[in-house]
Amino acid sequence: MKFIKLIIILSILVSGCTSENSVIPETEIPLPKGDYFGLKADTIAQVFAEGIVSKSFQELNAVFSPDGNEFYFTIADAGRSFYTIVLYSKNKNGEWEGPEVAPFSGSYSDADPCFSPDGKKLYFISRRPLDQTSDEPKDFDIWMVERTENGWSAASNLGAPINTDKNEFYVSVTKEGSLFYSGEYEGGIGRGDIYEAKLDAGKYVVENLGAAINSPTGEGDPYVSPDGDMLIFMSWGRPEDLGRGDLYISFKKDGAWQAAKNLGPKINSPQFEYCPMMSPDGKYFFWTSYKTSPFHSKEPRTYSDYLKRLEGTDNGLGNVYWIKAEVLERFR
Repeated sequence: MKFIKLIIILSILVSGCTSENSVIPETEIPLPKGDYFGLKADTIAQVFAEGIVSKSFQELNAVFSPDGNEFYFTIADAGRSFYTIVLYSKNKNGEWEGPEVAPFSGSYSDADPCFSPDGKKLYFISRRPLDQTSDEPKDFDIWMVERTENGWSAASNLGAPINTDKNEFYVSVTKEGSLFYSGEYEGGIGRGDIYEAKLDAGKYVVENLGAAINSPTGEGDPYVSPDGDMLIFMSWGRPEDLGRGDLYISFKKDGAWQAAKNLGPKINSPQFEYCPMMSPDGKYFFWTSYKTSPFHSKEPRTYSDYLKRLEGTDNGLGNVYWIKAEVLERFR
């Protein structure tokens, strides 16, 4: 009888511990910590920060601040008609917190963030109106925010001669203050060309980079190294293209850009590659790709298997990739 009573008491205690009113402590998922979210790249392309940055959405751009404490990227809707810049930032313990919408983004389409080499300015493109009297989106212009003691300043439009009544995309900056970007202008070499805006007596002078870089098919998304002697960009429709749009590289020698070279299958794929960017320390190369493994299979998938594929990173939408920058040296 004593044994039976003991069993009854234990049953009551166990039941009480698992009642609806009991509180079961949740296990907190630790925040990623360390440079580059605690990850390391290889000489083979990998999806960057899967589940943290690269998820089931359309992610593009990969921009670390020069001090390595902030990371900005862009998320687009499925049709790439609306873009928002989001960020992760390190806390005092070196842990990455986020993501959250960047303080200068969220109302209109914003994309293509890029830091000045000193980290004091951040450039991006936006369809926001030029003033507060209108809420109607305009074409893409290049905008800029400046670092202050309290965060970022209000965004300012770079104005003419850089911005026009046509689209401007994907800005990159040298230490000397030259801006590289792409524009869709009449009279260019292709549908879209890459331009350099040089400072001359405090004013910008805009030049087309010419036939070594631009082609009749079209170019965009220029990344320029801080010293201004390396350029990586996207082009589509060239005879040597591997797919729908590839990344190309050019180096400046004796003051002139050399003929651009396709970055090859380590970087490019039969799908679309764009948004090149180097890490601030020059160790890693980032870009965005739509490459995916084949959807067809010999055995029919179940609905749950197919749904799992669509909800994962391998669903055909864009992901951020990275690789050791040393793989680029063979093109020099």
